Amino acid sequence: MSGENVILIASSDDYLLEEALAAETASLAERLGGAPVVELGDDTTPGTAATELTSPSLFEPQRILVMADARAWVNAKPPAGGSPVASMDPAPLVHTIEAGIGGDVALVLGVWAGGKPSGNLVKAIDRAGRVEWIPVPPSPKPWEDVTLSPEQVSVLRGVIARAAAGTRFEPAAEKLLLERLGFAPRLLAQEARKLATAAGEGAWVDEALVRRLTFPAERSLDGVRDAILARRSEPIVDLLAAAEAGVGVRDWRGQPLPATALPAILFGQVFSLFEQLLYLHRAIAALGARKELAAARTGGRRWYAQRFKPQGGLGERLLSFMADDPASPFAGKKKPPGIWNLSKLVEGAGRYREQELITLLAAAGEVEAAIRREGGLNALIAWLIGALSRQAA
Repeated sequence: MSGENVILIASSDDYLLEEALAAETASLAERLGGAPVVELGDDTTPGTAATELTSPSLFEPQRILVMADARAWVNAKPPAGGSPVASMDPAPLVHTIEAGIGGDVALVLGVWAGGKPSGNLVKAIDRAGRVEWIPVPPSPKPWEDVTLSPEQVSVLRGVIARAAAGTRFEPAAEKLLLERLGFAPRLLAQEARKLATAAGEGAWVDEALVRRLTFPAERSLDGVRDAILARRSEPIVDLLAAAEAGVGVRDWRGQPLPATALPAILFGQVFSLFEQLLYLHRAIAALGARKELAAARTGGRRWYAQRFKPQGGLGERLLSFMADDPASPFAGKKKPPGIWNLSKLVEGAGRYREQELITLLAAAGEVEAAIRREGGLNALIAWLIGALSRQAA
C-alpha cells in the first residue's frame, strides 16, 4: 500500500464501486493502525469535509473520512439508472488538499458516474494522492453469440470469489450462474452468497444447486424481445405460467417483479414491438426494398455484413428514413436503435406478415381493457399465443 491518504475512486457500476471503496478503506485502516472510519452523510458539503480534515479530534486523532458518492463535487455525467445531482463548489476542499493534510487523517471519495470524472477536485486529488477509474468491461461484439465478454467474465469471477468467502464453484456451476445473470455484479454477489450458504462450509457449489436456487434467465423480461422477434411462444408461455404459479419472475434488471404487475408490463412491451415491426414493413416498402424482408435474405450469413450494414445499405437508408419521419415509433427517443439492433428488428419483421401485425394491433385495445379486469391474463395469453403460434410469413 502506498502512502496516499487522499483517494478518489470512480466507476459506472455501483457495486464495483462499493467493493473498491470497502477494500481501500480496509487497507487504509490497517496502514493507520486501526483508525476509525467516519462515514460522511449525503448532505456533506466540500466545505464541511475540508473542516473535518483540518480539525484534529482529541479522542480520535487518526481518522478515515469516507464519502460514498461525491458526484456533486466533480464534473461527471449521470450513470445508467442514476439521476443528475445538483453540483456543489469544491473550492474549499480543493484548497485544503492543495495545502496538504496531516498523515493521521485520510479522505476517500467515491463517484458513481457514467464516465471518468473531471474538474478541479479531481485534478487536486490526482496531484496529492490518487484517482482511480474502474470501467465496466466491454460487452461482447454484436456478432458474437455469447452472453459475456472474456473481460466481463474475469471481473465477475472475482465478484464470486469475494462474495462466496472461500466456497468453491464447479466450472459448470459458475458458467450456468453467469449465463443466467449476465453482467449484474450486485445480483451475482447476492446469489453467490446464497449458494455458498446452501452448499455448506467446505463443500462445492455444483450445477444442480445453481439450477435449483437461481432463477432461469428465460423467466425474466429480458427474454421477451428475443422471443417476439424469433416468433417463439415457449419463453413467454413459461414466463406467464411461472407468474400464475407464484414462481419468481424478474424484470430487465434482474429484480423481482410482482405477479400482478406482469400482464400490463408484458403487454406494453409486446405492443410496442409489434408497432415497430409494422412500421418497418411499411418503411422498407416505401424504400422499395420489400424483398429484403424475405427469410431467405435475412437468414443468410452475409446479409448483415454485405446488404444491411455497409454505407448506403438498407440499415443506413432506414435510419435516414426514420429520422425524417415524425410518425416513426422511434421518434422522441434519446437515440434511434443501433445498426445491429435495427437489423434484428428487420429480421423479426420478416417473420410476420403485414396483415398479421395489423390484426394483432387492432385487437390490442380489447386485450388491454381485459388486463384491467379480473381474469384478464387469459385474454393476454390467447392474444400472445395466437400471435406467436402462426406460420411465419
